[in-house]
Amino acid sequence: MYKNFSKVYDKFMEICDYNEWVSLLESYIKDYNQSGNKILDLGCGTGETLVRLSEKYQCSGLDLSEGMLKKAKIKLKGKNVPLFLGDMREFDTNEKYDVIYSFFDTVNHLTSLEDLNDLFNNVKNSLNENGIYIFDVVDREFMEKMFPNDIYADSRKDFAMIWEHFYDEEENLDQIEASYFIKNKNGTYDRLNEFYEKRIFTYKEIEDCVKNSGLSLEKCEENQDLAGKRYFYILKNK
Repeated sequence: MYKNFSKVYDKFMEICDYNEWVSLLESYIKDYNQSGNKILDLGCGTGETLVRLSEKYQCSGLDLSEGMLKKAKIKLKGKNVPLFLGDMREFDTNEKYDVIYSFFDTVNHLTSLEDLNDLFNNVKNSLNENGIYIFDVVDREFMEKMFPNDIYADSRKDFAMIWEHFYDEEENLDQIEASYFIKNKNGTYDRLNEFYEKRIFTYKEIEDCVKNSGLSLEKCEENQDLAGKRYFYILKNK
């Protein structure tokens, strides 16, 4: 899963201000679980947020991609940050956490309500009492703005990408065929291809799945400051 994306992920995310995302996370911790110290990054990618959080918290990371975890392991060398290969729909690290989070619309990569229910059930089983789960999702408007005419393109000094977007209305799935072009030592470009599926979940769908899990929906707020309009949810294991 996402073998090629792991090769270009850090290049793709180089414009991301990870410090702002970490600051937002810490503000939620302060507001909803002030004593929270044991943290799991669920969908940790190459570990950039963990690098920052590990200075202050007891951290772990989990991701579906072995390639992502290999890069995270290098970044976190010398730090006591356990990394787990696993699926967010059925994970069990044999640990309990005060805070679990999934950033960068990771939850939108689930493709059914069954997946979302499984995620929340596993999160509940992995949270301490009063532990919180924080995640963000994007909406249909975000996708329409990102893919005018169903194309997204980005060209940088030594990197370019083209994403072709298809919306399967019957299945309510966004399908993305991505091509990445990376400049090599010879001055030519290597091409890597990847395929993604994403689903836009409504507030009502998320609310219902939260209720099914036994978690409490503490807050949902819109944020347009980090990476386009997205919604942050805070769930609590009361």
